Amino acid sequence: MEEDDSTPVKAICPALLVAGSAHETPQQVVTRYNNYKAICNGMGFENLSCKDPIAFQSTLTKNLENMKNEETVIFDKVSLNEGNAYDKTSGIFTAPSDGIYSFSWTTLTPAGKHFITDIVRNGETITRNYTDGRGQNGYAMSTSNANIKMKKGEKVWIRTHGNNGHFVHGSGEWSFFSGVEL
Repeated sequence: MEEDDSTPVKAICPALLVAGSAHETPQQVVTRYNNYKAICNGMGFENLSCKDPIAFQSTLTKNLENMKNEETVIFDKVSLNEGNAYDKTSGIFTAPSDGIYSFSWTTLTPAGKHFITDIVRNGETITRNYTDGRGQNGYAMSTSNANIKMKKGEKVWIRTHGNNGHFVHGSGEWSFFSGVEL
């Protein structure tokens, strides 16, 4: 069947996967994504799959020790907050839309100390991170990841597991919390 020249042809923008390299900052990855998105839109693709990115990267600026039972760990230095979904004063990420979000957090603790944390969605534990420097001669570091299906307005944060927030190293950007919408 032949198309009439006066009828516009709609094309759907393909999903873009933009992965960063070890030499790119989070801001450079987002800039590259935005450039690809502009090209996609400029070529007349319908803006179905191309949407603004949601991503954050935050770190601790000070050591935390002897934290209370299930106390929120507030990663207070934000280097990236596309979509403004992470609140550095409360330490809480709020989903701006329904979707699947990928989170990662790392903690560093010195010899003789430990720091156990949970990632929680609306107060429900999803998974844990166990960093144990007891019996070590140097620092211990641990990273955990969680992919979480969220509805708009749901909240995710990192908290101590029970009373196990003994000590986390916060200077030098060793301990961090980050997330991105998939």
